[in-house]
Formats: sequence, structure tokens, C-alpha cells
Amino acid sequence: MKLHHSLFWACLALGGLALSSNTALAVAISGGSATLTLAEGTANSISIFNAYFDETATRAQTLSDPAPGNAPFTVPSAGVVQLIDPVRPSGVIPVPYPGTPGASRSKQLTTLDVEPSDVLGNWSASNDAFIFVGNSTLGEQIAFTSMQRWSGPFTGSLLYGDFALRYVPSRAVGANSGLVLTSNIDFLGAAFADLANASISVTGNTLFINGDLLISGGLTALDPGAVLGTNFGTFALTAQLVPEPTSIAMAAVGALGLVVVGLRRHRSRKVDNI
Repeated sequence: MKLHHSLFWACLALGGLALSSNTALAVAISGGSATLTLAEGTANSISIFNAYFDETATRAQTLSDPAPGNAPFTVPSAGVVQLIDPVRPSGVIPVPYPGTPGASRSKQLTTLDVEPSDVLGNWSASNDAFIFVGNSTLGEQIAFTSMQRWSGPFTGSLLYGDFALRYVPSRAVGANSGLVLTSNIDFLGAAFADLANASISVTGNTLFINGDLLISGGLTALDPGAVLGTNFGTFALTAQLVPEPTSIAMAAVGALGLVVVGLRRHRSRKVDNI
């Protein structure tokens, strides 16, 4: 009986090692936020920051409600705005979803399963159509929840938001990481900014992605005078990670299998010794 107990706990310990290893392969995002620090006037398409809205605002409200909107932001210095854009956790389905471009917001889902040992190497890719990213082949993404409104030397307002951070390996040229922040209001998958000089790390249960925001094709399409690749701000993501239930279940099955195999081998040795 003592031998059975020893074998059980030894196998369970091995199962625990398998659990920690397997859960690292599929880790969901439970929350977090990105801090965007943006320089006004870098291009006409991002000329004057006007208002900021959280996920409760409708498309109509983002167009009509007075500045500064219903979400807080700070102005660290003249011509600079700092925005906190919350992450939508994995598995949370927003309303409306998927939305109707031109009539409602197009709120996004967080679908990225993070492998801490190699985040980009295991991030499924979206297509690249220069101005659009993920419009025909949508890989995994991290979804954000807020909306920006800008004014400038043009009639009306420009809206950017319902952002998603997507990955296109072919765009990882020079300082570019291949990560692209897409705007999904009215024009789905519009390439708002490329993330350059990126730092990506996982510490404990937290994912960090930091880098510079460079003007991408979506902004140049609105403003031919905008210079592609111009640095207009910084991006700093902090996201909390939790193991997905499927990974935990698979690891538990693996641990149980180790226990069963161990017990069978022990019983076989007992029969041989009779």
C-alpha cells in the first residue's frame, strides 16, 4: 500500500510538470489595457484630437456627442494626448457584434492564445493588403474597446477605434515588428499604425508589448500628405493572462494517464515476482 501511495504521488508530480508545460501553450487574455500616447498634427488625418469614447457609446454618439466624450484622457504636454484603451477579455462577446460598418460600431473579439515562450512565433497571421490588415484572412488578435474622434482642416470628423492588434509576418521589415493596430469603424481592418521597435515579453501572468506607432496605410489613404512610417506616438500594452480551461483539462488527462500507466507497470512487476 505504501508503494502504491509513493507511485501515485510521484506520477502526480510528473503530471504537475506536464500541467505547467501544457498550460503555457494556450493562455487566454483576461483583461488589461494599452496606453497610447499620440502627437497631434503629425498628419491632417490625426490633426486635432477632439473626443474619446468608451465601449458604451454608439457610433451615432461618437459622431454627435460634445467633446471631450465619455472616456477620460490626459494631455501630458501641448499637442500630445494620452489614452488608456481597455482590452476586451478573451471569450467576451460585445454588443453589437459583429456590427454593421457605416451604421454601427464593429466591436472586435480578443482571440489570441498567448504562448509565453514565443509570442509572435505562435500568433496566427492576418492577410496584408497594405491599407487593410485582416480584412480577408483574420488571424488571432487582441481587441480594444474605445473610440477616438479627430478634427482638422477638413469637413466633419474622423473616427478611429474598435482597435485590434494583428500580426502580419511579411510586414516585419526593418524596425517594424509585423504587429499592426487596425481601426474597425466603418472600414474594417484599416491599418492605423504599424508597431515598430517593439519589445514583447511575458513576466509571470502578464504580457507586455511596447513600441512606437508609425503612420500606416489607413491614415495615408485619408490624407495623401501623410508620410508613411512617420512616428506619431507610442504604444504600451499590459495584459493579464489565464490558462484556458481546455489546456487545463488536457493537462489533467495527461497527468491521469501517467498515474494509470505507473500503476499498471507496478502491478505487472508484482505479478512477475509471484
